[in-house]
Amino acid sequence: MVGEAVEIIIVAGILLGFTVFFFTYVSPAQGPTMYTPSEQPALTNLAQQVLDRVVFVNAPISTRAGQGWRIIDLALASPGPLYQPQIDDSKLSQLLAASAQGSLCTIDQKAAASALGISRAVAIGYGLLAPSYSDVTYNYTRILMNFFGRSWDSYDFTLIIKPLVNLTICPNLQLASATITRSDPICSGVQQGVWVRSTAGGRVVVTAIYCRTDAGCDVSSYQLSLSKSGAYWQAQVPLPQSYFQGLGDSAGLALIAQRVDYPRASDFYLFNVSSRSLIYGMYSPDGRIWLLHDATVSCGSGNVPALGIRRLDVFTGAGFITLANDVVLNPGVGSGSVKVDACQSCINNARCAACWVTPPANALFAVAWAERNSQGGSAPQGVMIIIPLVPTPPQATIRVDTWLRWTPNAPALQSAVATRIVDSQSATYQLQLVLYKKP
Repeated sequence: MVGEAVEIIIVAGILLGFTVFFFTYVSPAQGPTMYTPSEQPALTNLAQQVLDRVVFVNAPISTRAGQGWRIIDLALASPGPLYQPQIDDSKLSQLLAASAQGSLCTIDQKAAASALGISRAVAIGYGLLAPSYSDVTYNYTRILMNFFGRSWDSYDFTLIIKPLVNLTICPNLQLASATITRSDPICSGVQQGVWVRSTAGGRVVVTAIYCRTDAGCDVSSYQLSLSKSGAYWQAQVPLPQSYFQGLGDSAGLALIAQRVDYPRASDFYLFNVSSRSLIYGMYSPDGRIWLLHDATVSCGSGNVPALGIRRLDVFTGAGFITLANDVVLNPGVGSGSVKVDACQSCINNARCAACWVTPPANALFAVAWAERNSQGGSAPQGVMIIIPLVPTPPQATIRVDTWLRWTPNAPALQSAVATRIVDSQSATYQLQLVLYKKP
């Protein structure tokens, strides 16, 4: 009887311990529930140290794992010496790619899929792909080990990265071939023309790139001052009417907007009236810009005319830098297997299915202008795509929850919260870190 009593006590103790753990760490609740005032300063200090590591430490955050990528760290600092802390836009892009939403596409060209380390992608815009969420995943254990060492299993945290200011390009154009508008709440009720709207006043620079099959490309810039109008600040972009001619067939137009004043913000918009693209672009987790022929992607049309990428430029904030000219992609012609190579190695070469370039560290966007040969049937004669090297969409909130490693519900026990305002090259962000400690 004594043995049975002892056994009952032990079992009851285990159940009581589990109940306390469950109701204090797993059950929905608000704020700290177990820690005394004397323990709170140390936990608050720890939360700040964790957030400081996010902001100040520069380390690779992803690694290739078979046909996919794993995010293994959240050390988001930009490389190189800086006068003030700055987080890396390319790393934020990787975090956002892990939750990309859109139509799922398969990269059918095996050489391209192997080189990318990604076999599936999500179509997130016209001619724009992002790695599918199944090919870019979080290794929460590795992340926690990088922050807490041997004590990693005692903690979890939520990291929220949110843009401080919303800056949005809002078109409202009635063209002969189509109506161009943007389905974003901030653009609701915008007047005819092309406008920039923001949740804060100040000055904005808008850079336009316009390309035609018969006239090459033209770049122009506009400095604007935002004025209050209702709930937002706005200014009209005085684009010439000639920029709207031929869109969707023989011409392409893209705009990039940047706030000059603090806090920073940016946006981009591609004026597209066609549902078909000749090429697809992707910014891969290894930091390369990829251009893939339409026929290599399952969500493409399957046509195989040769394409000439007349120019591939990257925008740095100070202007455009041309990285490639007259690149040929043609997976349907030539003896032997087609190849995947650096874009500069695909000039005058009819056997490249896809190519890549490595952008400079300060690049924000890539713009590609491609033209097809005469065998393209009803496909557009030329298309423009824009490949952002910054979080897309720019106003999206990034959230990482390490507790997803073992539960779908947020822990109840919030040990401490730390916040910070920090810049990237393209935007100013508010960072919040919520620390959880197991009882």
